[in-house]
Amino acid sequence: MIYNLNKIYSDYANVHQVCREVLDVSNQSAIEAVLIGGSLLGMVRDGDFLPWDKDLDFAVFERDIAATLALEPVYRELGYECRVHHLGVRPQKELDAGLDLLLALTDVLKQHNTEHCIIGGALLNLYRDKCLFAETDTLGVLINPQGPEQLNKLLQILATMGEVSLSYSNKQIKSVLLVTGQWRVNFFLYIEHEKGFGWRDLNCEHWFDKPLFPAQSHTIDNRVYYGPAQTDSFLQARFGKNWHCTPPLKFTQGRVVGSMQLYKDGVMFDFIMHYVRGEKTFWFEPAANVISTKGFLPCSIKSTTAGEMLFPDHPEIFLQEHYGNWKVPVKTWDGAVDNPTIIPSEEAMQKILDVNYFE
Repeated sequence: MIYNLNKIYSDYANVHQVCREVLDVSNQSAIEAVLIGGSLLGMVRDGDFLPWDKDLDFAVFERDIAATLALEPVYRELGYECRVHHLGVRPQKELDAGLDLLLALTDVLKQHNTEHCIIGGALLNLYRDKCLFAETDTLGVLINPQGPEQLNKLLQILATMGEVSLSYSNKQIKSVLLVTGQWRVNFFLYIEHEKGFGWRDLNCEHWFDKPLFPAQSHTIDNRVYYGPAQTDSFLQARFGKNWHCTPPLKFTQGRVVGSMQLYKDGVMFDFIMHYVRGEKTFWFEPAANVISTKGFLPCSIKSTTAGEMLFPDHPEIFLQEHYGNWKVPVKTWDGAVDNPTIIPSEEAMQKILDVNYFE
């Protein structure tokens, strides 16, 4: 089985519109979202977003994290797909609840004859380790309902289990989010296409060269769950030849919000949660980063091609630490990465948790 990941982005024209729409909402809640990353680099060096940059990055600090997450329903009403990501380890009680939830959902889907299978990290954990990995963030289930009526019945059932939100693509349901307790479960609709067999999530298309149904049944604690057809081949294609080796944990304790992602019209907008500790700021994107606090704060409103937004007062500090060659103009993406600022994730988590040390 062969796996391919295809990322979908729009033309450049939508970037300014999405940026303005997202910030108009967050501004109404007095959230201080500060322009960072490649988005900041383009505005400072070139006077506009980089023409190849379809990911907009803004920092949100601790005092505004809860208010930012609370806006998810508002953004969904405006047509955005939303994902919230956490990092760290869950307590055993939450992991047990997550496993019970997955098995309960399996029972519900079976009773209503909805073809389905578990996908992603949760499948890997259950199949390989017979339990959920301590760093499991969200749960993923692929569903293949036979028509709108069966899907609508499923949505009614899920609504009795928690809060349900829908994401759309071309006015068709693309995925379903169930939030219950401490868990978020994403239900992706199965697609058979000339590109292959798979599903869509935000800007990503996940394609396999062979059908993922009929699902293959497996057992854990004498209860049944389902993986894709040829589960072994699926896991090797999706996670590589060493999928059967359990990796070490990145974290020993603690769990924090990493980001909230919004996707619409081919543009990704990232609220990246930043944690100030002493003279440094820590965040996770994609691993753990650390920059001098003065690279972010204080900040002031400036006018841009996408309207008014918050800029660090000294953006050159962030840009020099984050992109050593940021002053060099380029016409296309030059492959720059954040390596100079990346530290081990565990080190960043410990700094974030150890508030008293910095006080």
